[in-house]
Order: sequence, then C-alpha cells, then structure tokens
Amino acid sequence: MDPNEERRSMKAQKAIFDSLHFVTDSMQGIQERCVCGRRLVRERAPAEVFDYLPGKRFFTCKEYKDDGMHYRQPWVCAVEEELHIMKTRLEECEEHKSVVVKLEVENQELKAEVEKLIARVSELEYAA
Repeated sequence: MDPNEERRSMKAQKAIFDSLHFVTDSMQGIQERCVCGRRLVRERAPAEVFDYLPGKRFFTCKEYKDDGMHYRQPWVCAVEEELHIMKTRLEECEEHKSVVVKLEVENQELKAEVEKLIARVSELEYAA
C-alpha cells in the first residue's frame, strides 16, 4: 500500500473515531437534539424484541442509523443522568446560598460598624 494513501486512511479513521467519541461523550442527561441537528423522539421498543425488556423506552434521533453518529439513549439512563446533573446543581446552589447568608451577616455587621464610626466622627466634629 502506498504510504500516502495509508496515512490518509489512518487520518480518516481517526476522524471517525474522534466523532464517535464526541457523540458518546455528549450523551449526558436528556438531550433535545441529536448531534446531527435532528429532533429526538420518544419511542418504545417493540414487544417482539427479546434481548431486553419489551416496551423499553428510548430517546432516538429521527434519522437514527446504527452507525454511532446518532443518539439512541435508553430513557432510564437519560433520566438518571438528568437527576444526577440536577442534584449536583442543587448542591452548588446550596453552597452559594450559604455563602450569601454569611455575606449578608457580614454586611450587617459592617453597616453597624459604619454607623458607629459616623456617630464617633460627628462627636469629634462637635468637640472640636
């Protein structure tokens, strides 16, 4: 085989593998669109398929082909991932909320200190 042709072939294969990696890496939570840009539909597996539970639900690309470049994600996995993402966001919000409460308390303390300093300055002005 010609070395240039072999190099082109290897680059093409690498591009395909990179695309597959990007697709699988992007399947987090409930997606609204496939990487191809098509809308995802909810579907149920037919009862005749016996390799998994009949009636299993999926989020599937309208143009789904089993080439790895389109989404077909089990509904349960997508919901579990979405719940995990939401739980992580909630924990982050709770952390931010605790920081805000601490800052509000500190702000009130600083306001009280400023009021004391203003009163002290006015006393010193009248004394002078």
